Amino acid sequence: MNKMLAGCLRRQGLWLAACFALVAGNHVSAGTTAGRPESQIYQLPLPVWGDSSPWARYFRQLQDTMALRWYEEIIRYDHLYAYSRGSVTTRFTVTPDGTFHDPQILANTSNTLMPDAVIRAMQKAWIGRFRVAVLAEAPNGLVIDQTFRFWDYDPTEYGLASSYPQLLTRRFPEIGGAYNLNLRVFPDLTIFDFQSRILEATPVNRRLAAR
Repeated sequence: MNKMLAGCLRRQGLWLAACFALVAGNHVSAGTTAGRPESQIYQLPLPVWGDSSPWARYFRQLQDTMALRWYEEIIRYDHLYAYSRGSVTTRFTVTPDGTFHDPQILANTSNTLMPDAVIRAMQKAWIGRFRVAVLAEAPNGLVIDQTFRFWDYDPTEYGLASSYPQLLTRRFPEIGGAYNLNLRVFPDLTIFDFQSRILEATPVNRRLAAR
């Protein structure tokens, strides 16, 4: 009788151990799947200052064009004193035909008039069709994150990576005339009250696929 009872308990113990192992395995598997990081969004490299590759030239042309349109929107159509110092970070899409779409304001430390000026500038901007090198990397367009700063200096890369629209008013960046602007002739870039810089450039299809 004792042997039969011991055997029964042994079988039940093995069965319970198997159940626990199965449950634990499922829990670990589920946890691994749930904790698996999402695929990262592929971003195009931000060119260093002085890079003259096709992508770098287009990148600087894009950055300069938006910076200049923003500057013109404030200087030509509004009173400068209406804006408070601060920065606006925005996201927009540039399609291969060179037009700008879907402006979004991601952050703003200026007053409410500054984001409005940035959005109006985007709606009026045009950069021309993508060059072959850019089209190969972003056939569906680019999602751009860009900052626009008014008396709020960004020291990244000593300011060389930024665009200063005061210097661009006669250079027509939309046709590629400003990418070679020599900023090193200005020993103190903090003297410029307007500054703009692209933070991220992501192909549209890569961003959508990663969501």
